[in-house]
Amino acid sequence: MLAPSNIKISFDFDGTLDRKSIQNYAKELIEKGYEVWIVTSRFGDNKKYQEFFQTSINVDITNNDLKEVANSLGIPEERIHFTNMDDKWPFLKFHDDFLWHIDDDWIENKNILKYTKTKAISSLGANWKSKCERLIKKKLME
Repeated sequence: MLAPSNIKISFDFDGTLDRKSIQNYAKELIEKGYEVWIVTSRFGDNKKYQEFFQTSINVDITNNDLKEVANSLGIPEERIHFTNMDDKWPFLKFHDDFLWHIDDDWIENKNILKYTKTKAISSLGANWKSKCERLIKKKLME
């Protein structure tokens, strides 16, 4: 039987992990020993932002809100991945050991399901948590 510490799961941030109910669930999973990640479309730094928008305007990208949530949940910095406005599926395809990724973006979810082994779950539906739990239960029984 698989141990929780061998199961990797990921959350989008904006529209997903910035919601208190989802934060509570992520905290519960971390306390049980699951490896929880944040995979976000956000830019990780100012230079990437400037390159993307082809501007020299100095912008202060701090991601303080994301870092504050990650710290409060106990998600280490090395488990935060910024895609810098690229799709998330290439990261999840290359790191093919994630059980599921929960996201509010239906296009991201569709592409994750199409191109990766990772299960995509919409954070917008009323039954997102039960879908997560079913996948975990199934994986633990393997």
